[in-house]
Amino acid sequence: MLCRPCERGLGLTHGPEADRDVQSVRHVIIDYLEGLPTEHRPQLYPSLQPISSGDVTSLLNHKESGYTAIIFESETSYVGREVILDLMQFENMVVRRALDSDKALLEKLGVVSVPACYLIYPNASHRLITIVKPLRSVFSSYLKSLQGVRKKPGAHSALPESLPKEDKEQEVVLKDYDK
Repeated sequence: MLCRPCERGLGLTHGPEADRDVQSVRHVIIDYLEGLPTEHRPQLYPSLQPISSGDVTSLLNHKESGYTAIIFESETSYVGREVILDLMQFENMVVRRALDSDKALLEKLGVVSVPACYLIYPNASHRLITIVKPLRSVFSSYLKSLQGVRKKPGAHSALPESLPKEDKEQEVVLKDYDK
């Protein structure tokens, strides 16, 4: 049983027509998150909406305390949104996405194909990152490996920090069972 979007949010689809690959499930979850009303989103939830060409230009001329990565992609691509979610628990890194609709801006920045990652450094210098395989995992790994990018304190991990301790004072009483 895997998920597929429907008119009422997340619908469940059973049977042979159900999507079974992980990427389809990730896309359904992203679609669901994007469809949530603003008041139902967590407080520190990152924006998955694309930024405008003007916003990109503004970011290029503004000095930040950390890195800013801009993922240029097509309108139907999920790579940028996936990378944004991958890095939301990391500090000194902000990831935004921009669409490939402004050809003049893409040409100015040297972006010849999408998806592509354009990185703005803390000192306000910027450049196109050359990545052989423009995949979500490659973009995310590269951005996490940059100097100063680290997991935020208190960010949730997939594994618990410690297992709950058993209470040794409680004694389990077993009753005899009569066949």
